[in-house]
Amino acid sequence: MFEVTILVVLPELTLSEYEALLSLVSPEKRKRIQKFHFMKDAQNCLLSDILTRIEICRLTGLNNKQLKFSTNEYGKPFLATDRHIHFNISHSGHYIACAISDDPVGIDIEIIKHIDMKIAERFFAPNEIAYIMESDSTHRFYDIWTKKESRIKWEGVGLHKQLSSFCVMDSKNEEEVLYQKVFYNNEAISHVCSKKKEVPSVLILNTNILLELIK
Repeated sequence: MFEVTILVVLPELTLSEYEALLSLVSPEKRKRIQKFHFMKDAQNCLLSDILTRIEICRLTGLNNKQLKFSTNEYGKPFLATDRHIHFNISHSGHYIACAISDDPVGIDIEIIKHIDMKIAERFFAPNEIAYIMESDSTHRFYDIWTKKESRIKWEGVGLHKQLSSFCVMDSKNEEEVLYQKVFYNNEAISHVCSKKKEVPSVLILNTNILLELIK
């Protein structure tokens, strides 16, 4: 099992759709979502949870009420109902990415925008900096960045691991992890990190399709 779903959050939720979906998440998650100051942030957090629930239910045969989630000591969420199912989520702009596997997995998606290259000097290894400076530096920056973020999310340690402490361009790495580009257009890029050699299936949805799946 190795699947990635990309949700394009267009159109945005209406208030009634938002409130209906809010009733499907746990009370704890509902409180967290309602603390956001901006509706866009609340919407993305809610849709990330809903997308994860839909995909896990589809792949496992469980229903939404059976799903119980928890987090590890670093805050990475996991499915307490079935520890053999691994998932990870990421959102940026109007994109949400969800990866589900039977092995540990990490995913990151980022909107491609102008970036201060001093960030690369701070967080990237020398080989990575040389790579992004060769040509098309902005796109190459996000190519490296999403690999790095997916790696630390795969490990489940969050920012407790420094991005500069490893290089994603090494042909061989101590963990033998693989990085696979699962989404790319002129707006966003996404990489998934795992030890699986198979290519994940990729499904792209929009908000209307997601709402149809819930009915």
